[in-house]
Parts: sequence; structure tokens; C-alpha cells
Amino acid sequence: MDESNPNPGVNHIFRFIYLHPSLSSLSTNDVEKLLQKLQALVTNIKWSPEDVSDLFDALLIRFESTSTNDRSHLFNWLMQMLHCIEVNFITSSWRSKSRQTLIELVQDKTVTDEELKNHLSKDEQKTLDEIIQEIRHEKLNQVDEKLLDDIKDIVSSVHKKLIILKDGSEKSELKLKLQRICDAVEKTAKYRPRLTQMVSWCLMALSTTGRLLQVGTGEGKSCIVAMFAAFRAMKGEKVDIMSSSPVLAVRDLDDWKEFYKLLNITVDCNINKLDGDLKKCYQCQVVYGTVEEFAGDWLRHHFQRMGILENRTYQCAIVDEVDSLMLDKGHHVVYISSDMPALQHLNTLLASIWATVNQYSKINTETTVGRKYPCHQVVSKQIKDEGINEFSVLQIAEEAGVLAKGSVREIRRNPSLLMEKIANVPADKLVEFFKTVERKYPSCHFALHCKSTDGEIKELHKKPQGGNEQRQVSLLLVNGGFCQYMYTDKNSVLRAAEEEIRGALHFTPCQLKDSESSCFIPGFLSDLVESKLKVWIENAFHAQTMQMDHEYVLERHGIIPVDYSCTGVVENFTKWADGLHQFLEMKHGSKLSDMTAITNYMSSVGLFQKYGSQIYGMSGTLGQQAETETLQKIYEGITTCQIPSFKRRKLFEVEGMIVENENKWIEKICDVVVEQTKPAPYRGQRAVLIICETIKWAKTFHGALGDKVPHKKLYINNNMDNKAIFSKDLEAGDIIIATNLAGRGTDLQICDSVKKAGGLFVVQTFLPRNARVEAQAFGRAARQGSPGSAQLIVCSKHLSELHQLPVCSVVLTRRRLSLLEVILDVISSLQRLFMMYFRQFQKRYSNKRKEMTSILSNVLTEEIKSDIMMVKTLRDASVAKDLSTYLECIQNIKKKEEMFSQYLQILSDLYKDGSNKPAESYVAALNEFWGMWLLTKFNKDSISLPKIRLKDDLNKAMQKLKKGESPSSNFHHYTAFGSELQKMGKLSESITMYTKAIKEDHCWAAFAYYNRAFATLTQQNSHQDPDCLDRALEDLQNALKSVQLYFEQLGITFRYATLQTSDVTRFDSHIAARYTVLEFFLANILEATQKVQMSISRGGFVKVEERLVYFLAPPIHLLPLLVLYLESVSGTFSRDPVKSRQLMSHPSFDVFIELRSLEAMGLTHIYVLDTMFSLMGFISKIIR
Repeated sequence: MDESNPNPGVNHIFRFIYLHPSLSSLSTNDVEKLLQKLQALVTNIKWSPEDVSDLFDALLIRFESTSTNDRSHLFNWLMQMLHCIEVNFITSSWRSKSRQTLIELVQDKTVTDEELKNHLSKDEQKTLDEIIQEIRHEKLNQVDEKLLDDIKDIVSSVHKKLIILKDGSEKSELKLKLQRICDAVEKTAKYRPRLTQMVSWCLMALSTTGRLLQVGTGEGKSCIVAMFAAFRAMKGEKVDIMSSSPVLAVRDLDDWKEFYKLLNITVDCNINKLDGDLKKCYQCQVVYGTVEEFAGDWLRHHFQRMGILENRTYQCAIVDEVDSLMLDKGHHVVYISSDMPALQHLNTLLASIWATVNQYSKINTETTVGRKYPCHQVVSKQIKDEGINEFSVLQIAEEAGVLAKGSVREIRRNPSLLMEKIANVPADKLVEFFKTVERKYPSCHFALHCKSTDGEIKELHKKPQGGNEQRQVSLLLVNGGFCQYMYTDKNSVLRAAEEEIRGALHFTPCQLKDSESSCFIPGFLSDLVESKLKVWIENAFHAQTMQMDHEYVLERHGIIPVDYSCTGVVENFTKWADGLHQFLEMKHGSKLSDMTAITNYMSSVGLFQKYGSQIYGMSGTLGQQAETETLQKIYEGITTCQIPSFKRRKLFEVEGMIVENENKWIEKICDVVVEQTKPAPYRGQRAVLIICETIKWAKTFHGALGDKVPHKKLYINNNMDNKAIFSKDLEAGDIIIATNLAGRGTDLQICDSVKKAGGLFVVQTFLPRNARVEAQAFGRAARQGSPGSAQLIVCSKHLSELHQLPVCSVVLTRRRLSLLEVILDVISSLQRLFMMYFRQFQKRYSNKRKEMTSILSNVLTEEIKSDIMMVKTLRDASVAKDLSTYLECIQNIKKKEEMFSQYLQILSDLYKDGSNKPAESYVAALNEFWGMWLLTKFNKDSISLPKIRLKDDLNKAMQKLKKGESPSSNFHHYTAFGSELQKMGKLSESITMYTKAIKEDHCWAAFAYYNRAFATLTQQNSHQDPDCLDRALEDLQNALKSVQLYFEQLGITFRYATLQTSDVTRFDSHIAARYTVLEFFLANILEATQKVQMSISRGGFVKVEERLVYFLAPPIHLLPLLVLYLESVSGTFSRDPVKSRQLMSHPSFDVFIELRSLEAMGLTHIYVLDTMFSLMGFISKIIR
């Protein structure tokens, strides 16, 4: 007997079947598909193997009783029946309207196949008792029996349209109001609110504090929101409704405007409103909008003093997609951008940082190398002996044979020969040079390496282990006499980059030496640079690794971040801080924006907390217990409840899978998509939604599917016109390839044939960051009682990229452990027996139905924890852990908002100090001081000390402003102060301010020198004496010198940041515009200088003509701006902020924007001189 085969009889029968084609016309693949369908009932719908066996037996009996002698269509018939059970998500406990179980229906011979399918596909709406019972049994629901009884009483009375007596009780009042509201919905929306919507309304109406409801996708949340808003408005309260996007806010207002009108409730939307319209908007009882708009309007009212809100208070907030806005975006901060042109001075430093970090590159997974240095320079730096110079080191190189004899003497005579002399020195020849250095200077120790032809790094100069090993300088030797420092950890790379950058960094006022290669930063920015330099360098390295169509996109209006991990939204009005945004702009040759200091802010959580305990919200996914508990820690008094769907939900989740190889992962997803969009014998074609993590992957799948599927569309960018995707129902075979943009809030309608085939099939191609994002994606299918399916197919490589290495190791370990089990399962004799009996049954060779169903119960396995389930478990545990960090983040936001409140009080004092509104320059100076204070002195680990320090510092700043001094010693402030005084005709005071600016920093004081020159000339007018003209001339000459520094630093910015390409980039055109404006200014100074000199030489005077700074540019440079504006006027007046931003980003606006920047720095006017002859002046000139 063959002990390796424990079941020879079975194998003999199996071989017999394969040798006889008549018994094996049904393919192995077909039987495997049948088993997969049966197994799916166990795995995905939680049937027991025994129940599935009983169902299978009942189906076989039914088939025998209804079919003729021909059983050839048995397989297709079974697949049709099982598919119908699957897509309608029929559980073993399901009962039909006649209270029959599925097996009982199958056994009922009076029910035809079509009637059976209709029983499965058609569901009645749930009764009120069923809804209440489901709420009662949900463990996480925070409800009591009294509340449920009251809800049942109120909803039942209104639903049955009973006569409601007005007895003065709260319950009767609620019944009457609900009845009135439901009648209004029916009249305007043309449908009666469902029971689940009434129950949701009651839950909130009966709650004295806030309540969050989980209402499934497609269950009519916007109707519930409108009903509850109307109820609170009827009580005389102001209601703010916060949608997850401006599009949804406008849509919901349009949908429910007539409903509110019928109830005499005023309503408006705060999206894209002008200032005057906003005031009218907030006079309404109900206002629709987004968190960003509500927060922004609070800032406009309290920070910018625009009086938008008038006396409106925060009485009730209703938040749609509440989990996203309160958890995922709770820490998001809204701020109104403040012009701070002085930070433009940092562009040269940022460009220097970007150029420096781009010199660093990885040569393997562990090692990074820096820029190339001539070896003698590296050695000179390491030798501590002050008497050693560069030529001494070159002499050592000559002695070591690296340089030819007499080379150093020639280099001394002509230093330009150095590169020529070392150009042909091979890397290996440098080893002897370094050995010689080590012998002569014991403090020097080098670890030398070179790169072999196959790219491998090998050590050249191995030394025994010794005490000095830790002081070795690791170098990679390269041909041409060069070497590169080697670094094995991130911190050493950052330290090296910082040292290199600091070597070229100087703070003014100082001597301007090497001005064409150094970064000169105004001294008032030194604290900011010292506190942020390390962060900027880290962000430059981070920008190198970021990918377009992943973390960001490149739009007409610049680099735009993408919220790829949560909503997929292209965030048009978001910018990264701490230089990261500017580094990405340099990376792509985009227009360079200036850094900003945030001077005002309102976080989402800060806004919500203004409503106290009156926050109500809805979402399709409130999340797990840890997430709801986190919300309750932040928002006091909030309770939660999950509302059942109005019909039984029919989402079938196909078992997910993890694919290790990326190419096979793409191939697998394409196969699934193609299979679902092709008709099968048991179903028609379906529509498919593929949700990808990034825009880049969506484009990849679009290309990979190619001609395999004809009808596919991309939905990846909210800036595109996506109307075609939603304009009609999805047809059979249609495919949408999208990012998370197609998740939350997207309502995809499908045609009847797709519904009949099983509904929309969603393929999630990545592991979402949390279960809520996953549920939102899957929630695009099986809406409003329709069938639908979803499957998660992820690549293990991407899990690693998400730093989930423990997940990958668990998955791989599990696969190794179960490999033998899988092999044994594949060749299972039980499966072979089932396959044999099924084929015989179909061919009528035997009737072993009972044996077959008995085997099936052993073939099917109870649910085991699959790889994908293990990954999800670890993911969910990680989310719970991250929530504690989220709470810390919220605490830090609260600290900053407490300080902002403190600052607003100081700002109020500034407005109260005088009878007149404070000068704009004074407000701007105080705002800038506050923003810089936050950047340099805010400590997130402590709040009490910074609050005390802030109070003192702000009081000192106020005292300085009262004395006409800059709170932050910013010379531009003095220039702006002087310009405002000059505008008021206070010329002596303005000259004093310009003089203060010059004393602060003469290096950058071009505008102060210029303004002082013309203030001096204007002050004496036609009585200008020679001293006046001399002073003006000297100021104009100094202005010329200072402007030269602006030119030089702009040139460094361009040289360091420009891309190595022959094409003219947007960065190039922007820098060119800035350069052009400086040239205009330079030409104006030169012209003025010549005319003053002419007046001095002739003994005359000059007549000063004042013009706005915008006249600095010839009209030809502003004409394209006018043409573009007129062409785009429809886009501008549509009040679409994205179109407006795109318009302002056009190159034609660059000159105008640069002139506006000069204006903000104090150059509000330019001056044109006319030389006037004076006889007395001429005589005086002769006498002198």
C-alpha cells in the first residue's frame, strides 16, 4: 500500500472521471466557482456550513422537481440562485413578507423561480417597531426606554396622521411641529418623510444637549437636517448648517429653499458672498455653509473688524459628515491671509537651502553623500594647525604623487590651473594622499571608499579597530581629485546641510562682501531664521520625496495640496507652512509665493465649541467606540445613536485580499473589473467604481485597463468639470476610476439593468486610514435598498510604504505557516469527491445528493481570520492609539486660540485708543509682530508662561507703536509709517520715520532713502537751497546702492532655485517680472539723480510731481492685465474663488502684484522731477 496516498480509492475514481470526457464536461473551474459562491455565504453573510448544506440540498431537490430529464443547465441555474441570494444579502435568519425562511421558500413548490427571486429582491420599508427595536439593541446607542417610548408615540401619531390635541405638553407641541414640518416636506419635496427620518428628528428634538447620529448613505440626511433646522428656527433660534463642501451647501439650500419659505423661515448660504451680502446672509434664521466659511466670517468680524455677524450668536450647529469635520478635520485651521512682504527677503535663503539639499543623494539604502569637494579643501578643513594653508596641503598631494612635480609652484603663479591639474586624478590614487596626511597630522582620520563599476561601495583604506575610530571622516573618493562626505543617518545629513547654509548666511546691517554668493537677511528676521532654519532644511529634504499626483497637484494657480488619505479633495486654499510649499514651487518651476506668518486663525474644533452643548450632526460613519469617545471628550454633553436603514441593506463584501507583487496587484484588480463588467451566464453586466489612494494610481489603472474595457471615466480632481460623470445613471459596463473624491458625499445612480445584475461593484485598491473612510467608499454601493458589492484588494508593498511593517510581517508569517494547509486544502479528497458527485449528478449517472450535501458541510469552513482581517485589526488598533495624539493636538490648538483671544483684546484696545480708526500701517505692524511672536516664542508644551510673556510683549509693542516705533524693529514699518505721514502732509514727521528706517538697516533701505529724498525736496518746494539738493542727491545715490542689493539677492534666488531646463518656466517669468519692476524703479532713481545733479550744477531747483506707485510701470506692461481681465470677467463675476485665484496667477498680473508688494513695503508713490531755472539760484551758484 502506498502510504503517501491515504485515499487511493478516491484518486482512482478521480482519474477515471478525467479519462472519460462525458463525465467531465463541467470544468474544474466551474465547480470551483460554485464552491466559492457557497463558501461566500459562510464567509461574508455568516451562514453556518450546515445551513449552507441544507440550502444546497433544498436547491437540488427544487431543481429535480422542476426540471426535465436534462440537467445540463444545473450549474447555471444554481449560480443564478446563489448570485441572487448573494447580491440581496440573504441571511440564514431572513424571512419573507409571508414569514418564510429562504430554505422554506426554496422548498415551497407553489413558488416559481421568478417569484422566488422577486421575494429575495423586494423588501418592504421597516416598521416603526422594527426601527425602535434595532435602536434598542445597538450597544453603542446612548438612549433609554423613556426616550424610545416618547419617539414611538410622537412618530406614530404623525405617521398615522392622527388628530393631535394641543394640551400644552411638550410632547403634543413636538407632534404638532413634526406634523407641520412633514406636511411642508410633502408639499415642496413631493414625498413624505420616512419613518427613519422622523425618528432621527425626534432623537434630536428630544435631546437637551447635542446628539450625533449615524445615518446611512442614501438615507436622506439633507431632509433630516432641514427638518431639524426648521424646528429650531421655529423656536426663535439661529441655526448654522455646516456641509462638507461648498457645492453641497449650495445644493442643499437650493433643494430646501421652498420648504423654508413655506414655513416662513428665512434662509441663505454664506458661500462666495461679498461683504454687504454676508451681512444680509447672517440676518437670516438659517444659514448653510462650510466650516471654512463660518470660521472665516468669524475672523472677518472679530479680526478684520468688518461687522459681518452683527449681533448673531452661536445657538445651534447642525454638522453634515460630522465625523470628517470633527475628527479628520477637527484640527484644521482657517486663517485670512495677511500681506507680509518683508518675508520676501527669505526667498534667497530658501533658494540656498533648496540648492544645498539637492547636492545630497543616496548611494544605497543606508548612505547619503553630499556635494563634491576638491580633496585638498576637505583636508584643509580637518587639519587644526592654523599655519597650514591650501598650498601646504597641495604640496602634500604633490609629495604623494597625486600631482605632478612642480604643479604647486605653477598653481601659486596661476590659481586657475588647479582644476586642470587635478582633472585626471583617479579615485584610487587619492588613497596615498590621505595616508600621508594621516601620518603627518595624527588628529586626522579618514574612512575612504569608492564606487565600483557595478555601483557597489567598497572600503579602500581599512584600518584595525582603535580608539580613534569614532573620529573618522567617511569620504567617497571620485575621479578628478574630488571626494564627497558620507553620512549614515538623517541627523548627520541635516547638520552638514545646516553648516553649509550658515556659511553663506549674513544678517544686515553688515559689510556686503561676496554679495553675489551670500544670503543677506535683514536683522529683524534673525530670530525667525534661528528658530526655524532646521525646520526649513528638513522640509526641503521632505519636498524632494513628495510626489505630484500624490500629495499635491500642479494647477494653473500653482502647487495645490491633495487630501488624498481622507476625502481626495484638491484643497485650493491650503498651503503648507515652514517653507515646504516654496520648496515644491522651486521643484516644479512654479511661481514662487512668499512665506507668511499666520496672524489670525480659527480651528474647526474652536468653532464647534462656540456652540457649547448645542452641536448636532450626522454621518454615514461615526466610527468605532474609541472615535465616539474621543468626540465626547472634546465636545461636552454629546451623545450618539445609530439610525437603522429604512430598508434592509444589501451590501455584499467580497473577501478582500493582499497581493505582494505590485504588477500582479494591478493585474488582479484589472481582472476583477473586467470580470464584473462582462456578462456571465447567471447575471448581466455590472458597473464598477475603482477607488484609488492617489491621482497617480488612478491614472495608472486607467492606462492598465486600456482597451480591455470601453466605457471608463476618471474622477480625480474637483477642479475639473465632472458633470458628465453624474449627469446620467451608470449603465452596464461603465467604469469610474476615482480617488477618495468618489467616497464621502458622492451619490452615483445606476440603471435598472445594473441593479438587476447585482448593483454597483466597488473596488477599493488600498487600505484606508481608518474604518470610517473604508465604510464611506463601500457606501457608494447598495444605497436605498438596492444591491451592491465591494472588495478590498491591496498591495503589501504599499502597506510598507505606510510604515506598517508589522502588518506585512504578520501577513507573510501567516502565509508561511499556512502554506502546507493551503496545499492540502487544494488537493482535498473531500473536494474531489464533491466534484465527482456533482458531475455525476448533473449527468444523471448517480443520485448521491445526500452524500454530496454531507460532504459539502465538511468542505465549507467556518470563518477564519484572513490576512486582510488581520491587517484591518492592526489598522484599527493604530487608529485608536493615534486618537490620543489627536487629543494632544486639539489641546495645542486650544492653547494657541487662547493666545489669539488675548491678542484680539490688545487689537481692540488699539482701535479704542483714538477717536479715529488706527492707521493701516500700525495695524499691519502689530499683526506682523504677533505672527512673528507665534513663530519664534510659542511653546506648545507650556501655556501659562507664554501667556504671561505674550501679555508683556504685546504691551511693550503697543507702547512702541504709540511712540511711532516698529514693534519688531522692521525698517519697512518705518517706511510705511513715513508714507502715511507724508500722505497727510506731515513732511517733517515722515522724514523722521524714513531716517529711523535707514538707521535700522541701511543695506535694505532703498525705499526709505528714495522717499526721504523727495520728502526733503517737497518740504522746501521752490525754496530748495543747495544743502537740500545735496541731501536729496545723497539719498538717491544711497537708494541706488541699496537697490543693487535687491538685484543681487534676486539673482541668487534665481540661480539657486531655477530648473536645469531650456524651457521658460513659470518661476522664470515670475522672477523676470520682479526683476523688471526693480529695473523700472532703478530707472526712476537714475532719472531723478540726473535732474537733481543738473539743478545743482545750474543753481536751480526741481519741481516734484507725485504719482501712485502703479505708474512706475509703462502702460504697455499693464495692458495685458486689462485684456485678460476683460476676457475673464464672466469667471470673475461668477464669484468662483478658484477662477479668481487662477486669474490672479496669470503671468500678466505679475507686474501689478509686484507693484502692490512695493506699496505694502512703503513705496506708495513714485516721483517725477522737472528742473526749474532760478536766476537768484544761478547767481548764488556763481558767487559760491
